[in-house]
Amino acid sequence: MRNALKAVGAALAVIALCAPLIFWPVDEAQPTALDISEVTATVPPTVVVGTTEKPPETTTTTTEASSEPAPTTTTTTVPITITVAAVGDVLPHAPILNSVRDPLTGSYDFGSVFARIAPYLTKADYTLANLETRLGGPQVGYSGYPMLNSPTELAFALKGAGVDLVATANNHSLDLGWDGITGTLDRLDTAGLAHVGTYRSMQERRTPFIADIRGIRVAFLNYTASLNGLIPPEEQKGYAVNTLDADVVAEDALAARSWGADVVIAILHYGDEYEREPSQEQLDISQEILSRGVDVIIGSHPHVVQPIAHIVQYANKYVIYSLGNFVSAQRLRYRDSGLVAYVRIEKRGLGCFVTGVSYLPVYVQRAAAEEPVRYRVLPVLPGLAPQTDIPLTEAEKQRMAEVWEEIREQLYRPDENIAPLYPGDLGLYPADLGQ
Repeated sequence: MRNALKAVGAALAVIALCAPLIFWPVDEAQPTALDISEVTATVPPTVVVGTTEKPPETTTTTTEASSEPAPTTTTTTVPITITVAAVGDVLPHAPILNSVRDPLTGSYDFGSVFARIAPYLTKADYTLANLETRLGGPQVGYSGYPMLNSPTELAFALKGAGVDLVATANNHSLDLGWDGITGTLDRLDTAGLAHVGTYRSMQERRTPFIADIRGIRVAFLNYTASLNGLIPPEEQKGYAVNTLDADVVAEDALAARSWGADVVIAILHYGDEYEREPSQEQLDISQEILSRGVDVIIGSHPHVVQPIAHIVQYANKYVIYSLGNFVSAQRLRYRDSGLVAYVRIEKRGLGCFVTGVSYLPVYVQRAAAEEPVRYRVLPVLPGLAPQTDIPLTEAEKQRMAEVWEEIREQLYRPDENIAPLYPGDLGLYPADLGQ
C-alpha cells in the first residue's frame, strides 16, 4: 500500500511540473522552419550615375535560405545605346566669311548657316566635326583657301549647333605655323569645344581623349596623312600634329584602352581629293588600323562622299571613308554636299558593340539673288522640303533630289546595318521641324 501511494505521488509531481508547458498559448507570429527557408529579399533598382544624361539601370534580387546552398544573386543590366554623330569638312572659304560679316561692327555670325541642320546634331548623344580652318586670331587676317583662318565666332557657332568635339589634324594644321596651332586650341577652349589631333605639349599629346557618353567611354583619335608639305618646328615636332602611321595609331588605341575606353574611334584625314571611291592606300591602312584596336574609322579630306563599309572580318567594325563637305563654297557636283553619319554603339554588361551606321545627306544652299550671298547647310530627306529662311529655287530642289539619289546609290547597305537616318530615331518628327 505504501509503495502504491509513492507511485501516485510521483505521477502528480510530474504533471504539476509539465502543466505550464502543456497549456502555454501558441504565438501565431512565430515562423516555422519551412517559413524561414522561403523568405525572399528584393533589392530596389540601383542607378549608376555617369557624367551624362541616361545611366544604366541594374536590378539585383537575392534569395536567402536558412540552410545550404548559400544565397544566390541574379543581376540584370539594362543595355545602354548611344549615337555618335560626325560631320565632314568645315571649310569656310572667303565667300562664306564675307557672307556672315557685319560691315558695321566687323563681327561674324555663323548661326544662320547651321540653324537648319542643328536639330540633327543636338539630338545625337555626341557630335564631332573636322575643322579644316585655323582660328589664329584677327591679327593675321581672316582668309579662305589656301591658308585658312577663321574668326572665333565659328567655334561658338559650331558649339551652338550641337558640335562637341573638333578634329584639328589635317592638311591645313600648319597653315599659320606653331602660333596657329596654339591659338586655335586656346580659342576652341574658350568656346567650350573639345579637340584632338594637334597639341600644345607632349603631356597633352600623351593623354588619351575619352568622352564618357551616358556610361560608355569613347576614345577619339585623330591623324592626317598630309601637311601640304609643311613641317612642324623642330622643338614641337613630336607632338604638334598627329601624322598618320598605323603603328602610332595602334599604340594610341592600346593606351586609350588602358585608360578605360570601351570603344575607340579614329578620325583620319586621308585619301585623294574629289575621288568618290577610296584609294588603295585608304583601303590598306584602314584594314590594318581596324585589326589593331580601332573600332570605327571616320574619314575626311576628299571633299566628296565615299562609301561606308562594314569590315566583315570584324563583326562590329565600320569605316566611313569620307563624309564629304559639311560647309564650303565649293559648288561643283558632289562637292556641294556631304553627310552626317550616326554611329550606333551598344553596351551590354562588360561588352561594347558598334551596331550600325545611319547617314543623313546635307546640301549647302547658296543664295545669290541679293547681296550679300548667303549660305545654309540643309538636311536632305525625300519628300521633305527643309524650312529655310531663303526660299529654295526649283534648281536647288532638283539638286537636293539628286544628292539624295547619289548618296543612296553609293551607301545603302541595309543588310550591313548601313541605311538612311530615320529622324524619329533621334526624336525628330516633321512637326518638330516645322514641316
